[in-house]
Amino acid sequence: MSSLSGNFSGSCGHMCNEQTCVLRTSLSLYNFGRRFLGCSRYKVGPKCPFFVWLDNLTCPRGNETAPLAVERMSGLQSALQLANEREMAALETAEEARQMAEKALEEDAKAKERERKARAVCAKAKEKAMFAEEKQRMWKFACILSWIFFVIVMLLLLYIGSIEFSRVKRPRLLP
Repeated sequence: MSSLSGNFSGSCGHMCNEQTCVLRTSLSLYNFGRRFLGCSRYKVGPKCPFFVWLDNLTCPRGNETAPLAVERMSGLQSALQLANEREMAALETAEEARQMAEKALEEDAKAKERERKARAVCAKAKEKAMFAEEKQRMWKFACILSWIFFVIVMLLLLYIGSIEFSRVKRPRLLP
């Protein structure tokens, strides 16, 4: 890679120099760990070619360990991606569980309301049953009294009839 000095006016219309640029670290395989100045608008809009290395080339040992570091970094990135996917799945599961809990609470509230209404209906039914039993007792009492009255009247009629019958003189047929 080349090193540019001074100001550069690119096709993107802004001026880059060493004071306005951002310090970065290379993660490429053969320049791994090297520091450089690059445009502050890197990865935003049109690319600016301003670039200045701040240190020397990577040493041979650095070039040997760079693939290992890149491999390790790739492994960590894939582990991070897997962890993010698991977190998203856990969040989705938690959201589903929250929605199910809300539905369960709604159903519970509805069930409690139905139970309250059923208890009110049951209380009214008990009141009606007690009223019906009271009426039944009254009718039984009235029926028993009417039968007693009927029996008394019948006995009186028999008694009166027997008195009148005994007063009437009957002819005797036999001597």
